[in-house]
Amino acid sequence: MAEGSIILVGGGGHGAVVAQCAHQLGVVVVGVYDDDAGAKLLHRPPPPVVPEYLGTIGEFVESEAGGWMLAIGDLGARARVLEKYSESAGGPMIHPDALVSPDVEIEEGVFVGPGAILHAGAKVRAHAIINTGAIVEHDCVIGRNAHVAPGCVIGGGCSVGENSLVGIGSTVLPTMVIGDGAVVGAGSVVIRGVGDGVVVAGNPARILRGK
Repeated sequence: MAEGSIILVGGGGHGAVVAQCAHQLGVVVVGVYDDDAGAKLLHRPPPPVVPEYLGTIGEFVESEAGGWMLAIGDLGARARVLEKYSESAGGPMIHPDALVSPDVEIEEGVFVGPGAILHAGAKVRAHAIINTGAIVEHDCVIGRNAHVAPGCVIGGGCSVGENSLVGIGSTVLPTMVIGDGAVVGAGSVVIRGVGDGVVVAGNPARILRGK
């Protein structure tokens, strides 16, 4: 991301992480939309400026703001925003401590956290999160608004569907397909495909909900 300024949609814990990354990239967070006017980012901001509170998420959806970054951690809330407002996003925002192969494709609004690794041929669709220390191996496709949580390892040639969550510390074996809206519980080991909307957990991962 080029030096400049950005508006964040979300001012909670994930918003604070995104704001710190922005600061390290020389990008100033000038404003925050959040349903909580007392969101932590408004009280513990990075230097050099205190972001302005711009209004609720609903007010953001009705606005014509440009240069924004979705900084809400909850995937359901993120998806609801993106259903109504997906234009003029900022980013991608890639932490300076991330390792990204030169041929990786990263779309707008993507956040790549510190220590994350994206290997050759990977593709990351708009508004996805590749969180702290996550590893996305060669030729993977990470879907729109998917969240690869901290410490995950996604093996080569995998596909992670849109609006899906791969929980903290999970491992997905090579070539696995994880469907849209699926959830992989924290610490799971995925050894077979996961269907759309299915929730799995465990080692090996077993279906908890859906089919």
